[in-house]
Amino acid sequence: MNALKRFLREKYLNWRLNRLKSGETPQNFKETLRNVKHILVIIPPTMSMETIMPRFIPHLYQVFGDDIRISTFEKNTFRKEDSTWLGLPKDEYLDIFRSEQIDLIIDLNEEEDAFCTYVCALINAPVKVNLAEGGAYDHIYNLHIRTALSKRLDDKLATMAEYFKKLMG
Repeated sequence: MNALKRFLREKYLNWRLNRLKSGETPQNFKETLRNVKHILVIIPPTMSMETIMPRFIPHLYQVFGDDIRISTFEKNTFRKEDSTWLGLPKDEYLDIFRSEQIDLIIDLNEEEDAFCTYVCALINAPVKVNLAEGGAYDHIYNLHIRTALSKRLDDKLATMAEYFKKLMG
């Protein structure tokens, strides 16, 4: 992607994400998490499915049960044919996720990523979780998992699973 497109995309993402409203509906996290049937895991550009699968996905099955569905979105594997001129997901691409009735979105970016946050913002899910420490787009998420910055990713993922267990009561 050339510099002009990259610049325009970043400006558009910033403008759009700052105008999106957070979920105004209060959440009963205990009830909502107990009813999770489908989870979308957003995998950051620094990771791959091969990295996340053994490190995090088993935790999700332990917490939510074996009958949940888990889908993933990998920024690194996002195809050009699914994107607009600016490199953002086409509505048709996002409609695939929207039609899946996702109950929980987990954004595993440890540093805020506007592209991944944009994907998260445009998919309707009752619970949206992130790991990134206090960023400009925190309002997109309604649950934030905060751990010590010095913790390894594996520890952060285990902590997230523990929080889910505790929230479910």
